[in-house]
Amino acid sequence: MGDGQPGQGRWARRRGTEGPARACRRSLAWPLPVPDAAREEYGEMGVDYYDALLPVREPGTGLPGVVAGIRVPYRVLASAGVPAGRIVLAFISDSARLSRMFAANWAPARTGQQPDATLCALARPARGYGLNGRWDQARWWSREHKMMLAFGCGSYRLAKVCVRGICSAVSGEDTVFVHGCTLSVGAGPGRRGVVITGGSGAGKTTLAAGLLRHRGYPVAVLNDDWGAVSLARGDSASTGERMLHMKTGSVLALRPGFFASAPTGSYAPDLSERDRAARMLVSPESVYGPCGCRKPVPPGQMSCSTRAVRSAAWCRPGRSWPTGGGMIFGLWA
Repeated sequence: MGDGQPGQGRWARRRGTEGPARACRRSLAWPLPVPDAAREEYGEMGVDYYDALLPVREPGTGLPGVVAGIRVPYRVLASAGVPAGRIVLAFISDSARLSRMFAANWAPARTGQQPDATLCALARPARGYGLNGRWDQARWWSREHKMMLAFGCGSYRLAKVCVRGICSAVSGEDTVFVHGCTLSVGAGPGRRGVVITGGSGAGKTTLAAGLLRHRGYPVAVLNDDWGAVSLARGDSASTGERMLHMKTGSVLALRPGFFASAPTGSYAPDLSERDRAARMLVSPESVYGPCGCRKPVPPGQMSCSTRAVRSAAWCRPGRSWPTGGGMIFGLWA
């Protein structure tokens, strides 16, 4: 990997690690790149955010040497919860804003812990560091060194999705990461988990908000948007995030009147977005109140929310719900 150019690493053109379910644990791949304008201007109800990201390539040898040649003054060590324990991540960057957001988002790692993987998120394009512009065509992942390098990482959303992909790559073979909301329903021996999954804007938060308002049975939120399920242990664990990175609309759906009642310091706008009111970092307690949950729960049911109207013939009879032009299907274990 010389002359400031990425190596001729192969495209990992497999199914992505983000989405309703992860088909291949080893893949860190996303679809092929789209033009910058499309990446920046996609609509919430149009191209899915994960489909608009740059793909992941393997750069060949020498990725740590490239990172070592760039001044990255900020380093944060944090951890994400999985059923088998915690994944420790090192976040290094030349962006003070992204570093502060990462530190606020995730739980801190214990002193002296060695990271399972490293994300180097750089604010400027590759040419701004004296490197070839080809570095901007992908996010670069070294399986050997458990390190990802991303240029032009101005948005915290990109950093967050990189973290999710890295966790997927370094987790155990029995661990599946699900893009969706994990709920704990019921109490005592009858307590079970429900995973609500689906694409962005498909109605996951709307369904979760409706269930939280249902007074007939206790419902609590384990993970709001993403989390791991252990196939061997048969349970799902809280990611343990200190502050959730959420759409403002989702917060208001879950907690109407949020801004009138939220305590000072319980949220902060995401200033890395062009629309600074679109997303925020917010404490789980201020969104869910007593309906937050940290205790692992065995998932016994999955609901798939979709905007497309499809046949519900494969669902349990009588268990499909219309939701604003789409359907929500119930899947029973």
